[in-house]
Formats: sequence, structure tokens, C-alpha cells
Amino acid sequence: MRIPPKNLLLFLWLLVYRPAASQEPDPEFRLLQQLDSVARSPSPARYFAVLYLETTGRAIAFYQEARPAEKEFIERLELNFAGYFFRAATQPPGELSPVWKPYFSDSSLSAFQYQLLGINAHINGDIWQALVTGFTPEELRVHRRHFTRFQQGLKKQFCQFYWDNVNTTPVTRLLHAGTGGLSRIFGIMMLSRWRKRQYRLARFYYSDPGKFSRLLQKITRKKERLDRLVFRHL
Repeated sequence: MRIPPKNLLLFLWLLVYRPAASQEPDPEFRLLQQLDSVARSPSPARYFAVLYLETTGRAIAFYQEARPAEKEFIERLELNFAGYFFRAATQPPGELSPVWKPYFSDSSLSAFQYQLLGINAHINGDIWQALVTGFTPEELRVHRRHFTRFQQGLKKQFCQFYWDNVNTTPVTRLLHAGTGGLSRIFGIMMLSRWRKRQYRLARFYYSDPGKFSRLLQKITRKKERLDRLVFRHL
């Protein structure tokens, strides 16, 4: 699969922009390299990796001038979060987590379907896990606004993804025309809602196991419905 030029340019920009003072390899740059490697592989994971590479590069650039505590939180989250995708991309089918099984269950899907399944899995299935395995309850309390601040960066990323698919995917073009463009606004709203809900789920994990269990079941059901929608209608 050819990597879009915009991803290569972003990758090059980050290479030049990152400080060169440290003798240690930059963890975030290594993360970009790993994503680029998956994006160039023959695995179905490559379709989501292309989108993930661009989103991660955008996040790194977005937080470049943030305060040290905020940058440290985001870097830890990025690295822990990405691990769930990398493990899914390399595990045998029988060892896949339920979150990623739909993505790898069919090798004949379109790039658009794979990307939607990947977005659904990674946001609605992985974020809360990355938060609770990487941070204490106090850290989650302190960094909530740092987590939500990137919504503006994700909005730009989603709009690019949306317009790319309006131009190349008939069903997206039909949705856009049929809703007068409101489907784009709805997508942005849902993305924000999903991320905030994952953060709330992570905090419930520590503070209220009953609420955590109920909300997790609700999110899982919604994720499964979205997966079925992608398989059947897109």
C-alpha cells in the first residue's frame, strides 16, 4: 500500500523539528517509525496504521510547546495506547482481544471499512485500558483537561479523513449529500463524546466498580453495533 505523501511530509517535518540534543532515541519518534513500518506491511493492520501515523504525528506537533508535565502525560499515554494496536497487529487470530477481533476477522474489506473498525476498536475499546494501566487515580484527576485539549487537533484530523472519503468512497459521498454536510458535524461530536466517555470509564474503574461495569457493558454493546454496521452497510 502506498503511503500518502501528506504522511511522509508530516513524518519528515517531525524528524527535523524534534530537538537533537538528547543522545537517547526519542520515544515518540520511535513510535512514528513503528507505525510507518506497519503502514508499509502487507497486513490488514496497514490500513489503520496509515491513519494512526498521521494522527500521532499531529498529536506530537500539537503538544510540542506544552508544559513539561502535560507533555510527559501525553507521551506516556501515546506509548501505552499504541501498544494495544501493535499487539493486535502481531498476535495470532486466536489470541486477539475481543476489541480487535472484528478488525482482523475478514481480509477482504475496503480500506474505509478497516479504518472505521480500527477507529472504533482503538477509541471505544483501548483508551480506558491505556489510562488505567498507565496512570494512578490522582494522575487521571489532574490531567483530564490535558487529555480533552487535543480534541481540536482530532477535529482537524477527522475533517481530513472525512473529506478524503467523501472524494473516494460512494457511501460517504451519499451520506454527505443526503445530510447537507451534517454527517461531518455529527462525526466530530461523536468522536469527542467517545473520548470523554472513555476517560470517565477509566475514573470509574478506580472510584466506582459498579458504575464502571455498567458503563463498560453499555460501551461494548455500542461498539459491537457499530462493527456490525460497518460490515453490513459500508
